[in-house]
Amino acid sequence: MTALVAVSLTLSAAALSFAFYKRFASEAQKTLKTLIAPFAAESSQTAIAKLGAFNRDLARISVIDGGGGVIYDGEIDIAALANHADREEFIAAIRYGEGESKRFSDTLKKETYYYAIKLSDGAILRAAITTDSVFGSFALALPAIIGVLAAAIALAFIMALRLTQKIVDPINAVDINAKFAAPYKELSAFADTIAAQRERIERELAEKTKLMDLRREFSANVSHELKTPLTSIYGYAEMLCGGMVRKGDKLEFYAKIKDEAARLIALIEDIIMISELDEGKRGEAFESVDLKEIALETIEALSFKAKENGVTASAEGEGVIRASRSMMFEAFYNLLDNAIKYNRRGGKVKIALTRIDKRVLVCVSDDGIGIAQEEQSRIFERFYRVDRSRSKKTGGTGLGLAIVKHIALFHGGSIEVKSKEGEGTSISLFFNAP
Repeated sequence: MTALVAVSLTLSAAALSFAFYKRFASEAQKTLKTLIAPFAAESSQTAIAKLGAFNRDLARISVIDGGGGVIYDGEIDIAALANHADREEFIAAIRYGEGESKRFSDTLKKETYYYAIKLSDGAILRAAITTDSVFGSFALALPAIIGVLAAAIALAFIMALRLTQKIVDPINAVDINAKFAAPYKELSAFADTIAAQRERIERELAEKTKLMDLRREFSANVSHELKTPLTSIYGYAEMLCGGMVRKGDKLEFYAKIKDEAARLIALIEDIIMISELDEGKRGEAFESVDLKEIALETIEALSFKAKENGVTASAEGEGVIRASRSMMFEAFYNLLDNAIKYNRRGGKVKIALTRIDKRVLVCVSDDGIGIAQEEQSRIFERFYRVDRSRSKKTGGTGLGLAIVKHIALFHGGSIEVKSKEGEGTSISLFFNAP
């Protein structure tokens, strides 16, 4: 701002000096014409006679004969003057009756304006006014300009400093951890940006904290779930090694060790799968998958379990999507397995496939025990079991629905649950249709 004021004032002073100079030059030329116009009809002798009473302060008057010799000058001895035949105003007056010119003195830094007319006897009457040049005018005004410029710069500096402080201080005083109101409207966008960034950071921190809690809970659950079958295997093996099992009971102990080992392997495989889905490391190839075919294969694979639990399973509708066939089978298997396990004897399970606009809906519903309202938001969490005592009896790793949810998300889909205690549960998967 200070530099801008300095440049502006300097340019303004120069422009004003030039404007005044041009105006003065124009006025000087008009004055010269007005002064000598009355002599136009005079001869050189009558003109010289009248010039004796002329006010020399108004202008310098000279009379020059037709050959360029000066025969009269109001200020300088004519003997000291050179021939004027080569002067611009003299030549023009001889030819056209009048002439004018302007000459600059490098020594004096002044300009002289000349106006000449031709008298009745052929002599030339010339008037001249000398004044400061535009540079001289500017030089004369320079001390005043410098004074004004110095005062303006000082004032501009003080004002700029105060204005800058007024603008910057509220910004420097901003606490990004607390909400603040913009002290002036130009800071509104800044305040909104800070608020949005603070909200995003708080949300990210909350999500990070939640993620850390989930990881701790997951680690604790994994440790617990792994410890249970390992403890059983260790206990059975210790009894066998210690000779504490009768020969006829050994096969039963071997079978229990095998079952616990199978449970352990299934748990590890599920943990690996859900971790890979979390990190997007599953390199499954997508293909066109007929979901009706997957549904029927799943029903066939779980037919023995359904018969054992007195549950009837069926599939209806059609649906084709681009997906991993093995992962779709895994999702259907887990949903149908849960629907059979948590059903009642004589109950039914239905897999319904429906095309809705540009999506395919997979709905697995049962008329079993249902899920309490307060439990429904957590059933897709890892290792979460609605009824832990029943879960122990029915088996499973507690990761089935978590895997189903991650498979749906992996395919760009979504999942939702509707359930009512004592009436059954319906879990729906939504996929984009090809």
